Amino acid sequence: SPSMEQRMEHAQEAAIGFARKVRENDLAQVVDFDSRVEIKLGFTNNLAELESAIRSTSPGGSTALHNAVYISLKELAKVKAKNPDEVRRQAIVVLSDGEDTSSLVSFEEVLELAKRSETAIYTIGLQPRETSALRGFREAEFVLRQLAQETGGRAFFANKVEDLKDVYSQIADELSSQYSMGYASRNPRRDGAFRRLVVQTTRPNTTARRKRGYYGPVSH
Repeated sequence: SPSMEQRMEHAQEAAIGFARKVRENDLAQVVDFDSRVEIKLGFTNNLAELESAIRSTSPGGSTALHNAVYISLKELAKVKAKNPDEVRRQAIVVLSDGEDTSSLVSFEEVLELAKRSETAIYTIGLQPRETSALRGFREAEFVLRQLAQETGGRAFFANKVEDLKDVYSQIADELSSQYSMGYASRNPRRDGAFRRLVVQTTRPNTTARRKRGYYGPVSH
């Protein structure tokens, strides 16, 4: 089986393949996380910079998954659209091979922030090599599935690192073929409650993937 270094290299190559699909008006950022979270590169569409930032990520012992997603959501919130008509699609792609062991932020807090943001979270769980880590991975699986489901993203699970290229490629294709829809709610209540959304499609053999809902307005 591949060594830790080889696994990392495969994962990096797969992520670079994804970065190469970034279009000219897209922006991407690289965040590395083990016990702490480090923004390797701020938002850019410079491919050479993205490649070298991805190659500079390193494998670590523990996993601050919640912190990493939380920080990424906060960073995305800072990127404003240039004009009111511009629809900025925001997505986070998270690759992790273990359960969260060192975050200060709880899963509930991350999920809450994710549900309030306009960001689709795509999660990739890579099966750990050590059988001793498998129980923790089951825990991580739940977290990765929830984040994706609630935000209209999608959760992928790879048994081996070589599968990552294909997964990243599927995510890139999906991000480049999405629709943005809007509607004005007739609900007059300003209670800040979470409102579930259902979107159905009439086309046979298709399902609509979307965020599960949104928070209503609050009266000030």
